[in-house]
Amino acid sequence: MRAAVFDGPGMPLRLAEVPEPHAGPGEAVLRVHACGICGSDLHATAPGGIARPGGILGHEVAGIISELGPDPIGTWSVGDRVFVVSRFTCGSCGWCLIGQGHRCDQIRFIGALGPDEPDGAYAELLRVHTNDLLRVPDGVGLDIAASVEPLATGLMLVREANLSIGDRVLVMGGGPIGLATVAWARFFGARRVVMSEMVSHRLSLGTVMGATDLIDASGVDDMGAAVTDLLGQPPDIVIECVGLPGVLSQAIDIVRHGGSVIAGGVCMQPDSIDHVAAYFKEPTVRFPATYTTEENAFVIEMIAAGRLDPTPMLSHRVTLDELPAAFEALRRPTDQCKVIVTP
Repeated sequence: MRAAVFDGPGMPLRLAEVPEPHAGPGEAVLRVHACGICGSDLHATAPGGIARPGGILGHEVAGIISELGPDPIGTWSVGDRVFVVSRFTCGSCGWCLIGQGHRCDQIRFIGALGPDEPDGAYAELLRVHTNDLLRVPDGVGLDIAASVEPLATGLMLVREANLSIGDRVLVMGGGPIGLATVAWARFFGARRVVMSEMVSHRLSLGTVMGATDLIDASGVDDMGAAVTDLLGQPPDIVIECVGLPGVLSQAIDIVRHGGSVIAGGVCMQPDSIDHVAAYFKEPTVRFPATYTTEENAFVIEMIAAGRLDPTPMLSHRVTLDELPAAFEALRRPTDQCKVIVTP
């Protein structure tokens, strides 16, 4: 099969013929129909990143089952349209048996984001565990289903923030995760949602996804003052969706005394915070790792019911042949938001 292989930092993805995967016990092979390019893939392939050389990235995936191994977990058939909760879980440990696969004793994450992690979906075929599949309703396109993963991440960040009705929220970063976070913050009752972003195209999507206020981060010297001027007070919650050194410390500096800061951006480099400044703020700071299966299922249900529309975020669709150039272009985005690969 054809796939885009990561050879090492500073090198573009390489199209290659690689062996086809086959389904073992409890597994399936999917024909990949859509896979989103995630910001964590970009961070992981930069110098100092965690991506596995020789691996295949891509974890925001929807497709059609083309092969089933023996003893699948769940009622599945060849031809089923599915979304993949982007991980390998065992399906049999105590956590899996009570529906908390995100805490599985043997969890691994699809997409070669680490030395021992399985290959991902920048390819024609993908091997998955059947207990990590969710059915895609007939009325939901598979390209739309591929956006469930970033939407579930945004939902997880809002859940971790313990948002209360009427809270004032700052979302730092207007990429797909930031935009998804904006949508859920408003969905669950935030009175004001400020989104900051440097890329003008992504900034313009903020109000479409539910932001009440926008800040062009490229033209602001003091973000805290700008946010406070808009809200009349510091925000109750700051959700950081940038993932670069220094941004988490800035979030702690901006939030109100005793507020909550959620580290949603995955910073692949060592970072530091000003402990003294944090002591005076007394914030709750959380580092959520992964969403639940139920959060992914809820996203699918909301899309199918017409309660949530991710289409404004879906800016480009590219083939495998176009993927290497599109991937590198996202390191300095212009009019791109969520780019979907359609093998």
